Amino acid sequence: MPDAVSLLWLGAAAAGVVEAVRKAVVNRGSGYALSRHFLTAGIAGMALSLAAGAPVTLDWVDELTGLHNTAVVAQNVLAMLAMVFTAGFLHTLGQLRLPMPAVITIFMVCAAAMVTLYTLAGARTSFFASPRNPAWPSQLYSAIYLGYLVGWLAMLLLGLTVVARGEVAGVRGGVAFAQLGVAVSLVGLSWRLGVTLRLLVDPHHPPRGTHFGVFTDGAGLMLFVAGSLFAAATRRLFDWLDRRRTQRRDAAIERLWKRGRVLLAHRRPSPLSFIQKLVEIEDALLIVEHLVDERIRRAIRNELQTLALYVHVPAGTATAVDIEIALATVVAHLSHPSAGHLPGSGRDDADSPAWWLETERLHVDDAARIRWLADVGDALTHRRVQRMATRIRATHRRLREAESASR
Repeated sequence: MPDAVSLLWLGAAAAGVVEAVRKAVVNRGSGYALSRHFLTAGIAGMALSLAAGAPVTLDWVDELTGLHNTAVVAQNVLAMLAMVFTAGFLHTLGQLRLPMPAVITIFMVCAAAMVTLYTLAGARTSFFASPRNPAWPSQLYSAIYLGYLVGWLAMLLLGLTVVARGEVAGVRGGVAFAQLGVAVSLVGLSWRLGVTLRLLVDPHHPPRGTHFGVFTDGAGLMLFVAGSLFAAATRRLFDWLDRRRTQRRDAAIERLWKRGRVLLAHRRPSPLSFIQKLVEIEDALLIVEHLVDERIRRAIRNELQTLALYVHVPAGTATAVDIEIALATVVAHLSHPSAGHLPGSGRDDADSPAWWLETERLHVDDAARIRWLADVGDALTHRRVQRMATRIRATHRRLREAESASR
C-alpha cells in the first residue's frame, strides 16, 4: 500500500501529465505558441519529476538497479530541466533578460556537479541528498539542487505577476491559483534549503520540518495545475461570450444593411465584405439624414423621452425610426414620382444628385461606431419602432398638407 507522500506525489504527477497533454492539444495553431509550448513542457517535466521521486518509485528503482538513490538523481534532473523550460517561457514573454544559452549552461554545470557528487559518494550510500545523511557531499548535492529550484521558482512567481496584469479578472484568478502553487513549492524548498545549509555548517544539528518540505512539492504542483485549468476554462468562457456578442452584432448589422439597401440607387453586386456593408450602411444613413427633416426629429425625440419614462428605450431607436420614415418616403416616391414626397427636392427624378448621396469610399473602422450601428439594427426589429415611424410620418404628412392648403 503506497504511503501518503507517494499518493500525493503520484496524484500530482498524474494531474500534471493530463494538464500537459491538454495544453499540447489546445496549443496547436494558437497564438504565442512558443511560450505556451515552453510552459507545457515545464509542467510535464515537473510531473515526471514527482513521479520519479515518489517513495514507492524510489524503492522500486533501487531494487531494479541494485544502486541507491538512482531515482533521486533522475527526479532532481527532471525538475531542473523543467526549470529550463520555465526560463524559456519567461524569456519569450520578455520577463527574463538572461539569454537561453546561459540558462542551458547553468543547467548543464549544476547537473554535471550533482551527477559527479552522486557518482563519488551517493551510489552506495543510503539516504543520499536527504537530511538523514549529514555527510558534506550529500548536503552539497542538495544545496545545488535546492538553490537552483528556489531561484527559478522565485523568478517564475514574479513573471506570473507581470503576466496576470494584462488578463481579464477571471484569468487573473487562475493565474493567482498558479502563483499560490508556486509559492507553496517555494516555501517548502526554501525550508529544505535552510536545513541543508545548516547541516553543511553543523552536520550534528538535528534537522526539523523535513516532512513539511516534502508535502509542499506535490501540493504546489496540484495548485499550479488547478490554477492553469481555471484560467483556461475562464478564457474559453470569455472567448465563447465574445464570439456570441460578435455573432449578434454581425446579425444586427446584416439586418440594418439589408433594410438600408432600398435607399441606395447604385448598389454593389453581392457578395460584399463586412467593411463594404458598413460603407453602404453609412451611405444609406446620409440619405436618411437628408430625407428626415428637423421637425420629424423633434417629434421622434419627444416621443422617445415620453416613452423612456415607462420602458427602457434601446440605443439606436431614434435612428431606427428615422430609417423607417425615410424608407417609407422613398417607397412612396418611387411608387408615385409626381407626388413630391421627398423633402427639399424640386425634382421628381429618383436619381437626383441633390438628395441621392454617394460616399462609396468612406472608411468605417471605429469599434464604437460599429457597436452603435449594431444597436440600430437591433432596434429595427422592435415593432414599437415601426408603429412610431408610421404614426409620426402620418402626422407630419397631414401637417404638410395643411400648410400647402393654407398657402
